[in-house]
Amino acid sequence: MPFLRARAAAPAAEYHRVDAALDLANGCSLRAGVFRRGVTEWREESLYPGLKVILLDGQVRSRVEDRAPLALRGPTLCLAWSLGQAEGADAFEAGVDQRYALVTLPAASLWHELGVEPDFLRALGRGDGHPGAGSGTASDGDPVIWHGAAGREARRIADQVRVCRYEGPARGLYLAAKGLELAAIALAQAGQAPLPDPRAAAPLAAVRDLDAAHEARRRLTADLRGAPASSVLARELGLHTRRLDQAFKRAFGVSMARYLQETRLTHGRELILSGGLSVSEAAWHVGYAPAHFSVAFRRRFGVRPSDLR
Repeated sequence: MPFLRARAAAPAAEYHRVDAALDLANGCSLRAGVFRRGVTEWREESLYPGLKVILLDGQVRSRVEDRAPLALRGPTLCLAWSLGQAEGADAFEAGVDQRYALVTLPAASLWHELGVEPDFLRALGRGDGHPGAGSGTASDGDPVIWHGAAGREARRIADQVRVCRYEGPARGLYLAAKGLELAAIALAQAGQAPLPDPRAAAPLAAVRDLDAAHEARRRLTADLRGAPASSVLARELGLHTRRLDQAFKRAFGVSMARYLQETRLTHGRELILSGGLSVSEAAWHVGYAPAHFSVAFRRRFGVRPSDLR
């Protein structure tokens, strides 16, 4: 079980940074940031009594009550709906940066202010735990968990929340709007996702392609300075370049090139925000020439990297 394997090495350093936080009087809230666990261990937590929408780009095992744990990795959208008392637990992979955007909406606000009916949320639990479906019995008192791959729009909103440049009252309005937008996209995706046929087995080739996509992602991010070319990855993994890129898009929503660029720029931004590296040093660490890094950074985040220092 790779998520819970024994570790001979010393624990990784704990880390947590909050990029955005908002709490409204009606109980709605938004959080976004990144954290890293020092050890992989189960941590129990009561489920939020309402709707929780999470975009997580990381690696975690999660369970609710006595249900089988879910293994989640990569950009994932999760919905957790609960009205009664329910317990859950998460085991985040140690040493992995867990980037998140979290929106919480109390039941009263969902019904009376936003028009989201409880029956719609309970219907998300009709699946049997397969990716893209819910898990749970969907009865009135049972919690409902839905998860699926985070699409481009959801990831874009999460990034906009993390780099919000507004201050004062404008910041609160912007974050509130983005939180509701992320929740709307998640609910739309969950409501439209087709339910899997439990009798249908995934073709072996599709399973191999998915494994290759995850291995390609691991190798791309293992060394941002010297990330391998897509053609090299495809050859090493025994696939044509186009087929590997298609499998990667199905798994993560973007091409390998776009994913690598996003990872490099995001990590470079974190290195600068930490205050420990200059712009040139951060660019070097993520595999960019300083001039190219500044151009790509401004195009991606709307500010120059030097403005963050």
